[in-house]
Amino acid sequence: INPHRQFSAIQIRYGGCKGVISVNPDLDNAPHQLRIRQSMKKFKCSHDILELCRISKPRPLYLNRQIIVLLSHRLIDDRTFLLLQNEHQQILSESLVYPQRAYELLSEKLSRNLFPLRTLIHDAQLNLIQEPFFHQLIITIGKFELAQMRERTRLKLPKNSARNMIGIVDEYGILEYGQVFIQYTELNDDYMNNNNESEKAIILEQKVVVTKNPCHHPGDVRVFTAVDVSRLRHLKDVIVFPQRGKRPHPNEISGSDLDGDEYAVIWHSAFIPQTSNDTPYDYDSQMPMLRIADRPINRSDIQATVLDISEQSCVGKLCSLHLANMDLYGVAHPKTLAIAGYIAEELDAPKTGQHPLTPKQIGELQTELGNERPDYFDKPYYKTYPSTHVLGQLFRSCLRFEPNWITLQTPPTTIFSSSIDPLLVHDLHTEYTSSVQELARVYRECIMDIMYVYRFSSDVDLLCRFDSSSSSQYKTPLTKQQTESTCLIADSAQVEFKQLIRRIRRLFFEDLRSCDKFNFRRCHSTCTQCNERKMAKASALYIFCYTDISHARRILSLPWLFAPLLIETRKLNIKKQTKLLSPAIVARMLEIQPYRLIGQSLQHAVQFLFDTNKSLYFHHTYSSETPTIITISLRPTLTAKRLLLKRQISLIDYLIIEVLHYYVYDSLSKTRSPITSSKPALVDSVWQHILTYFILNECSPLALLTTTTTTTNSSLLSLIKDFNFWSDEQAYITLQRFIKISAQCANHGPEPTDYAHANEYLISVLQKMATTGFLFSI
Repeated sequence: INPHRQFSAIQIRYGGCKGVISVNPDLDNAPHQLRIRQSMKKFKCSHDILELCRISKPRPLYLNRQIIVLLSHRLIDDRTFLLLQNEHQQILSESLVYPQRAYELLSEKLSRNLFPLRTLIHDAQLNLIQEPFFHQLIITIGKFELAQMRERTRLKLPKNSARNMIGIVDEYGILEYGQVFIQYTELNDDYMNNNNESEKAIILEQKVVVTKNPCHHPGDVRVFTAVDVSRLRHLKDVIVFPQRGKRPHPNEISGSDLDGDEYAVIWHSAFIPQTSNDTPYDYDSQMPMLRIADRPINRSDIQATVLDISEQSCVGKLCSLHLANMDLYGVAHPKTLAIAGYIAEELDAPKTGQHPLTPKQIGELQTELGNERPDYFDKPYYKTYPSTHVLGQLFRSCLRFEPNWITLQTPPTTIFSSSIDPLLVHDLHTEYTSSVQELARVYRECIMDIMYVYRFSSDVDLLCRFDSSSSSQYKTPLTKQQTESTCLIADSAQVEFKQLIRRIRRLFFEDLRSCDKFNFRRCHSTCTQCNERKMAKASALYIFCYTDISHARRILSLPWLFAPLLIETRKLNIKKQTKLLSPAIVARMLEIQPYRLIGQSLQHAVQFLFDTNKSLYFHHTYSSETPTIITISLRPTLTAKRLLLKRQISLIDYLIIEVLHYYVYDSLSKTRSPITSSKPALVDSVWQHILTYFILNECSPLALLTTTTTTTNSSLLSLIKDFNFWSDEQAYITLQRFIKISAQCANHGPEPTDYAHANEYLISVLQKMATTGFLFSI
């Protein structure tokens, strides 16, 4: 099996049996290591291979529209969801400038073991953000995540606050009705510098909210009490349900069972409803199971059943009807509840052979709604209205984040060559120029075929399973069935791509199997000469792919299939440079400076304010005798003439505040915008509170002044233009201050949505700097 972590449960297929088996210490040293329940036996079969379908492990959890709707019905406030989406937007923006975030994003989204990311960062000291191929991967993943938020309202919860977990039963019968056992693996924040050995398991003892997709009925979201049971402590990253009770808890949740179902488990305090659980829907179908005559099932029966399901399934139409009725009437309205029941019956149709509604009846339900739908449906054939529901607010917020991402293009698809990293150039690379050209030709032809068949625009898109060629702003969102079909197509493309990788790697090493051209001696992994030749060939492949301009589309993924060899080349060149040059010079050469873009953006913004003589927010006094400190005067409101007090703060904090204020100035208002607004105004008093709190509680050093110094703006302007002032360290401080101010909005304020909107404005600043490098047009 060779799992990445120890597992507690696996979903299997074995000898005509299917279901989930869990680890049981009582079976240690027992004659039989596998026990199967009678209910797991589906048919008789001589098949004797244990097939693994799914292994329990820490799986991230994303909220979707169905879960958000039901949690909102349970009075989880809109602000909570808006802040969660803002946090996701912030993480995506940070991934463009912050190596840690970039590593996390690539590690989570790319196929495991495709690229040795950790080794590239630590051993090769490569900056993934600045490397053209990996930078484009980050951009494409960012666009994919944005499209998922816009089209599906897919919001990621913090990794240590919620998980997807396989459900299993309490084998010992200890848990009471209403109780569950959950022990999860705590994932480290610093993925780059920590291995799994430092991870620890945490047992929950609190309220948790549990649901399962699909979920449409109010009773599908349920709150349980997680308890500690010593006999269950060997189980991790699964949710254990009790045997006891008037009805199985899994059946209460979307009519599920423990046959491999995964459950959304949330223990984040902001998402746990304080209301009582709704009465669960009765999912025990009244319709008899579909039976075929008393004879063996043949292939024709299977084909007929599959075709019938494909042709008659109307789950997607019913889900859209449920969402439209929910927006108009609410989740608990009789019309909405009736459609939720229809969906449950339709999901059982493959088993029962009975559909709850005919196409004509579905058409009548659609006619009742007319041709108007909430704006988050985002379908061109409907008239839309701005929805007051949180889904509408999330949708419009997402639209406001789109423009900056759209400006990010796809450099590898242009005819321009990319810059070559000199530390990836091997001294012997010219010996393999002709051979790597043929290898690149084969790879290009094959991968272009895959891209053409599965409709991907580039090799980067293929790796990310997302077509980023055209912005989602101009694309019609996919239906549920189209989304599922797209996922299956992407999976098929990945299978073919993995086969291509194996073929290319075989061709690459074909002429490197011996130490000399006469094949007198086979090559060994410990042979220095052989390793040098492999490194030289990988380097030649890298140089050719990055400099070839003979094709309209460049393929940059090929050399990174041999990343271990490129890593060794870079390490070797770093070692050579260290011998030739002083350590200080080498250190400067290798200095990544990932935050320089943020520093330059702020520098340009500040210089713009001074060059164009813009009105500054604070009265200030500055002296070149203390070049990193400035004195500012605080007012109670924007229009007040009376000064409250003076504070001495660091110059970088002052510059950040001035830039932020000018950025949001045109959006300030004394009154609150309606929640249906396409761009809500920022309430004046809220913004004043944010700035004042930041200055009085976060800025340093803080000192109450009683005297003033002389203002010398000329000295201040010269410092702003000083390149050394905007070092990478200073830029890092800038990034942290932006994040600090933004975080305040999640923790303050009696008016929930006002601070969520302020949080959005602040994150949009970071996003614009990360995507365009400029805040203001000169």
